Amino acid sequence: MSNWRVLPGETPIEDISGLKPAGITTRKQLSLAEAENILKATVKYLLGRPSQREAPFDLRWCLRLHRDMFGDVWMWAGKPRRCDLNIGVAWHQVEIQLLNMLGDLTYREKHWPDVLEQAVHLHHRAVYIHPFMGGNGRWSRMLANIWLRLHDHPITMWPEQTIGGVSPVRSEYLAAMKLADNGEMGPLLELHARYSVSATSERPEPRDRRG
Repeated sequence: MSNWRVLPGETPIEDISGLKPAGITTRKQLSLAEAENILKATVKYLLGRPSQREAPFDLRWCLRLHRDMFGDVWMWAGKPRRCDLNIGVAWHQVEIQLLNMLGDLTYREKHWPDVLEQAVHLHHRAVYIHPFMGGNGRWSRMLANIWLRLHDHPITMWPEQTIGGVSPVRSEYLAAMKLADNGEMGPLLELHARYSVSATSERPEPRDRRG
């Protein structure tokens, strides 16, 4: 793929043999194709409040969510990776780690009253596991937002284009994720709160700082 430069904190895509659409050769073309696919999942899960049946938060559904988001673009969408990456748990630990993540989520739902904190921990844990060959960050943020929507809580409106490129917001986001790796969840919680619908409804949407 031409014009491809791996960004800090990004999973490099070294094998594009699983790419479905023909003619994609640049990051911009890939980003547009993925954005169109993700929009379908956004409408499906976030336009209204999903039911427990539509979003049961079990392993099978979590994998299907990734396929809903990227299945038009990548053949491996929704399939746990079968190799180690520059980030994430060992590939053979992916499914058991996802099951543990969902078990912890059930515990937090019963014992932690703050839904946003539940979503922040879910978001971080999903990124930390990095279950797929790509799209892990966007899948993790969608996962957390569906959890918020399921519990009738304002979702987090991430400035996706800015987070996906080189920008101060992306740097702050990655720094917060690294702190969360060490158990310091405050900065990531603050970012979620900053970009929640209730916080952003009275101010303009952040612009893409790449121009």
